[in-house]
Amino acid sequence: MSDPDYTLLKEALMLGGHVVTVEQDYADTMAEKIFRGSEKFDADSQRSLSTAHISLFDSVADLPKVIWSDGASMLKVSRGGRVNAVGGGLRTYIKGFSASSRRRLMVTIAKIRRDAPLPLFITLTYPKVFPDGKSSKRHLDVFQKRLKRAFPFSGWIWKLEPQERLAPHYHFLLWGCDLESMRKFVPDAWYAIAGGGDNNHLLWHMGLCGRGNVHCVQQVRSFRGVWSYASKYLGKKFDVTEWGNVGRYWGVVNRENIPFGEECFKVVTRAKAVEVQRYQRRFAHMKKQRGRSVTTFCDADQWVVKTSVHIKDS
Repeated sequence: MSDPDYTLLKEALMLGGHVVTVEQDYADTMAEKIFRGSEKFDADSQRSLSTAHISLFDSVADLPKVIWSDGASMLKVSRGGRVNAVGGGLRTYIKGFSASSRRRLMVTIAKIRRDAPLPLFITLTYPKVFPDGKSSKRHLDVFQKRLKRAFPFSGWIWKLEPQERLAPHYHFLLWGCDLESMRKFVPDAWYAIAGGGDNNHLLWHMGLCGRGNVHCVQQVRSFRGVWSYASKYLGKKFDVTEWGNVGRYWGVVNRENIPFGEECFKVVTRAKAVEVQRYQRRFAHMKKQRGRSVTTFCDADQWVVKTSVHIKDS
């Protein structure tokens, strides 16, 4: 017969669990209990687990914390607090590159290590006859498959945008390939897929059309250049009603070959999180806004060191 006094708490204590009393200065205690003193999240340790497993990040979703990408440019500080999820139903299509999608793209780029090898910047376009945005995705898919086969250790971030004539236009930031090899590969491969027999299309991508025309593959010269391309080309917002439901406007391919910084975090008290957020807003000239978290693009490691009195001593 079952025990009438049985509870999950009793069962947990019988199996060696223990109760933790949370006080105002609980941050370091909770970090020790949950993460056994680790300040960094090891994504590799989660790969063998079921997708239904609750990750370490999920287990502290309601705690104040500082999150950053090691060696990169992303710093996020959350005041904590639980949010009741609201959603459901079908997602309607967006007629352009939305502000939220742009924000996610810029955060992704901000997670790239600042000391990583510099990427190549690639531009792909169409001749006089061109498809709409959705139809061009077939060409993009074929091109990316060829690129994967030819350069299996490459990785890239792609972005779709319209030209003034509404021709689809693709931009890439690509790692893991040398400039010479890509300058030979890209024009011929893209011409075979999307050139439509127009020889000017091939010449344009080879940089042979004159009037300032340059090769479609360029070497990014500095990390500042990564941000320059990101803000000028990848982060450009637009509205294209004529294209209808295009699907995704950007994506990451072969993520493991892109030099992203390791994601790190530190649990802090709410008071400390609020204080660091004030510094973030002052740095980025932000107005105070609603929401639990503040994300800034900066030298994340430098910020963690300079605000250590607010983070590591909490």
